[in-house]
Amino acid sequence: MNAERTIRNFLSLFHTRKLDIAAVRAMLADNARYQPIVPIAPVREGADAICGELERQYELYGECACNILNIAVSGSTVFTERVDTCRQLKDGRETTTNVVGVFDLDEAGRIVSWREYWDGLDCAGQLGIDDKAMRSIMCA
Repeated sequence: MNAERTIRNFLSLFHTRKLDIAAVRAMLADNARYQPIVPIAPVREGADAICGELERQYELYGECACNILNIAVSGSTVFTERVDTCRQLKDGRETTTNVVGVFDLDEAGRIVSWREYWDGLDCAGQLGIDDKAMRSIMCA
């Protein structure tokens, strides 16, 4: 298993207008966990719940370009430092934010844990909304 290649491939799935949920699901362990923004968003438990959350997110924006600045691997854990740019479906506006994503893989190379750290207030400001509105979007 090449952990770095796995995560690069996974993130490349999001560079699209129509998310290939079957391809995403295939890269997740059945018992995977995902927290879209630590610490405010709830943890999604299980691959199906994660896919549901990602489908919900793709109702808000129409692709997410994940520009990886740095990537590091320690055992089965992969750290990414990225700049993500998403186009909002409602008005076509783009938001850009710095993200640290942390992924843990199982022996088969499937994602068992995925955590994202980014500044929700920065994105809220780009969207012209306050922190309460941003929290309601991320905690849906």
